[in-house]
Amino acid sequence: MKRILVTGAGALLGQGILRCLNVSSQEYYIITADPDYRAQGHSLGNKAYTIPMVSDPKFLDFIEELIKKEQIDVILIGTDVELPVFSKNKERLEQQHGIKVIVSNLHVIGIANNKWLTAQFLKENGFPYPLSALTTDKESIAELRMSRPFPFIAKPVDGARSKGIKIIENDNDLQEICSYPNNLVVQEMIGEQEGEYTTGCMVVDGKCLAIVSLKRDLRDGNTYRAYRDGENPYDTIISSIAERLGVEGPANFQYRIKDGQPVVFEVNSRFSGTTPLRYMFGFNEVEALLNHLFKVEVMKQPNLRNGAVFRTWSDIFVEKSQMEELKEKGVLEKYESQYYPFKVK
Repeated sequence: MKRILVTGAGALLGQGILRCLNVSSQEYYIITADPDYRAQGHSLGNKAYTIPMVSDPKFLDFIEELIKKEQIDVILIGTDVELPVFSKNKERLEQQHGIKVIVSNLHVIGIANNKWLTAQFLKENGFPYPLSALTTDKESIAELRMSRPFPFIAKPVDGARSKGIKIIENDNDLQEICSYPNNLVVQEMIGEQEGEYTTGCMVVDGKCLAIVSLKRDLRDGNTYRAYRDGENPYDTIISSIAERLGVEGPANFQYRIKDGQPVVFEVNSRFSGTTPLRYMFGFNEVEALLNHLFKVEVMKQPNLRNGAVFRTWSDIFVEKSQMEELKEKGVLEKYESQYYPFKVK
């Protein structure tokens, strides 16, 4: 049985990966890891570990000891902040421990984690891109102001889930946002009359082998409704972007439509919060990647169903004794919880 380590058990991303592993047709031994003993995803695995924060100098040493102790075959990364560390050490970890670390290279992560660099990459490679200017570049701000009408949107270059976003309605707003040191990029605001899309790509050996696009509605920066109604006309362009960027494994692209073209405004070089939603439409991308890696089945474009996914709250109950044992010992096998689903009659 293959042994899979999933980090970020308390994050939406990590929990989505774990959910996909649990509904896989293959059986895996799943080890969960998170700095918090209360992480919701711990009960979705076979064995739970509390680990240091990625900013802790002991993080990597702990992970390597965990790899050896648990004989890990594959690492699936469930938080953004861990991506650079695993990417930087990917080659050494794979060679030294004979494992597979699912992560793109540092160049890809650097572009994906920076909205200004994302826009520049798209522009330089001939893809549709959002007109953008850093607040520290007065000349570029002036050019943007002359080329597009208000409103604009200002966002942190390294932001996520709509945090730190400001809407620029007029010159006073624009002048104010450029009047102090910050890490904001100002971009044209692309309308959502044709909707907003989230697309998951699976890239292996430089080729996008599978792609699933969904229209989405957002709440608090996360997708809470997703829709599919037939083939997506923008998949060819998004596949080309993923391949040109040099993605290895999963990547997620978020975009709106301008003049009939998809304008990508955010890239995530990893699985995404919508990974379990794509399973519901017919593609378990976590399972598909592992099957490809383990030579169980060659990855191919999936057959998908049409419809909508509406996200709901559901809950789990954990006994106090289990939480205390994981908190005290830092490891717990057979972590159990009681699941209280959103019941549908």
